[in-house]
Amino acid sequence: MRSLIDRRPNTLFLLTFFGLNALLFLPFYFLNPDANSLLPPLAIFDQGLWDGLNQLFLWRDNLDPFRISLELTLLTALWVMVAPLRRPAAQVLIALVYLLALCYAIYEAIMLSFFLTEPDFYSQYYWARDGLPFLLGHLGAAWWIYALALLGVVAIFVLLLMLINALLKSAASPKLHLGLRLVMVGLAVFCIFAAFRYQIWTAKAEMAVSSLAFKLDKNIGESLQLYHDVASFDDQVVRRAYDYSNYHLAQKQDNYLIFVESYGSVLYRRDDYRKDYTALLGELKGKLEQAGWQSTSNLSESPMWGGGSWMAYTSTLFGLRIDNQARYLSLFNKYQVDAYPGLGRTLEQQGYQYVWLSAIENELSEQEWAKQIRFQGADRVLSFQDFDYQGAGYGWGPSPADQYVLNYAQEKYLDKVQQPLFFFMITQNSHYPWIPQPAFVDDWRVLNTVQSSSPTVDPEAIDHQERRQNYMRAVDYQLRTLTDFILRNGDDNSLFILIGDHQPPRVSRKSDGWATPVHIISKDGTLIKDFADYGFVPGLQVQSYETELHHEGIYSMLMRALLKRYGSDPSPLPAYLPQGVNAGEVAVNEK
Repeated sequence: MRSLIDRRPNTLFLLTFFGLNALLFLPFYFLNPDANSLLPPLAIFDQGLWDGLNQLFLWRDNLDPFRISLELTLLTALWVMVAPLRRPAAQVLIALVYLLALCYAIYEAIMLSFFLTEPDFYSQYYWARDGLPFLLGHLGAAWWIYALALLGVVAIFVLLLMLINALLKSAASPKLHLGLRLVMVGLAVFCIFAAFRYQIWTAKAEMAVSSLAFKLDKNIGESLQLYHDVASFDDQVVRRAYDYSNYHLAQKQDNYLIFVESYGSVLYRRDDYRKDYTALLGELKGKLEQAGWQSTSNLSESPMWGGGSWMAYTSTLFGLRIDNQARYLSLFNKYQVDAYPGLGRTLEQQGYQYVWLSAIENELSEQEWAKQIRFQGADRVLSFQDFDYQGAGYGWGPSPADQYVLNYAQEKYLDKVQQPLFFFMITQNSHYPWIPQPAFVDDWRVLNTVQSSSPTVDPEAIDHQERRQNYMRAVDYQLRTLTDFILRNGDDNSLFILIGDHQPPRVSRKSDGWATPVHIISKDGTLIKDFADYGFVPGLQVQSYETELHHEGIYSMLMRALLKRYGSDPSPLPAYLPQGVNAGEVAVNEK
């Protein structure tokens, strides 16, 4: 290395500086290769030279690695130009700042790419604390794989330190060309200008000049604000908003609220998906109508994107936007003693029995189940051990075949419920990675005897087009399973609400939005028509991709619709809260 520094300091300086700089932006590109090009696209000049230059040097949506780190540039320029600063302590500082910047870049890229959420230490600390052990447990990898991964991280860490050392040694070389020194001064001046002129904007991934300091400032500020919001939550407004004690349902049908995992509006947004998806909806709609069922559909904006199903369905059940783990855990802990006035408890007060189903094979402990029951307020929880399942496990979890789980639950448990039923579950077989998928069968009982081995292929190694096809096959299976369940088990006294929890990860983009389909299916045509007041249209297919409905507004919408149709005194109706209860303020939208 010493001889290379002596012989080629300029080449080494260029390679190490621009290589280390690019590495800070490569995570975004590698996690979104289908949405971004490696180089800034020529299309940025379509609106003219000036607009193109602004996109090239200031801001562009294409997340390519041709950007510049403010901190790395300033520290390197100081090292090049100010010889007295070249001390071991300064070298350690530069290495620490760079490694911190790289770790933050990876963290930021993961949050924005997989979940479309801004980095927030306060919320994501809890998500990582609770979610990573769960994730690693489900991966089921051998110990030596984790050991190799750890060795790989250490090797990368050592390599980075070597590159940083090479950069600083070449930058301190007396043979470093004056032109390169002036280039570094120019880049540093440009970065300082961007920092003063645009400040917090340099925390955004699209900005050409990226600042770790502003990213940290923004993250810490928003974390503190979230902490304050969570700590100051007052449920008195919530209790007033969802107080249905003065209303009575004279007629009570069985309500099935089923969340469909990763069922997102991306199915409408992409041409190939839309063709297959709408054909499937047309086929299933025909089967339902032939048996006397009517349906109406809409899109609803989920609080989550690409993950966090528990927050999506809890937002719906609670009528409260829950879009981060810190808020969820705050509610989870608070309502271990107090009872939250959610949809399940409201229907219990109307005489319903509330049954919650979660059949994922990797079960919670008895203590954890008890906490979940207290939080959700269910009368009965059906878990994996209740299904006598010996068949194959599929996908995430792994999980039993949903077709088996639903029909077994109906036959063995739900048919025996004497009260009106409120049933909740979230499907599992459309969860990423969408392999392997169970077969859709005529007799669901045979699924308890069919065995298959788990795939040996790494889901992340699957070709992107194949992954997209796997997702479509999973949606096809899931909707056929649910339609078959309705046809087999529903009657004139049944209402089915099918809702997507969030967009699917890895096969959808930011431009696909946050909306998910909602289908309401019943033999009561009058009830179905009443949902037109909330933007629903007849059938299983929506007509517009824009929506005013939000998951947290579905609670009040359902109660209002049920009381209008089946209430003993349908006037005046309770308020419809299209965005639930937010920030201690109820936005009432009377219709």
